[in-house]
Amino acid sequence: MVTKIQTAQDLWPKVSSIVFLPRTEADYHQLSALQEELITFIGESKNHPLVSLMEVVATLIEKYESEQEESDSEAWYGLSMQMLSRVYGEGEPKYTTDMLKWVNPDYEGK
Repeated sequence: MVTKIQTAQDLWPKVSSIVFLPRTEADYHQLSALQEELITFIGESKNHPLVSLMEVVATLIEKYESEQEESDSEAWYGLSMQMLSRVYGEGEPKYTTDMLKWVNPDYEGK
């Protein structure tokens, strides 16, 4: 096993600028461009030596996209809660039904 680790240590400085965990949108675009190049280069070959590299890159891209979707959902939730607290905050008057200008006939008082 030591020889595999040594080989990885020797090669990693050259590979790490190509294959890495994307942390920014620029990183994501760089990996996406690499993925497109790999797809073009490999084509339909299932036995090409770079197929596993393409799979690793795809996994890294999927992880970034998943984290971004999660982050976007959290941001929207936070914004929604902030807006609701403004509308229905402490200073909001209490509305009664006698303040209504017209009554919705489909509303059953729920």
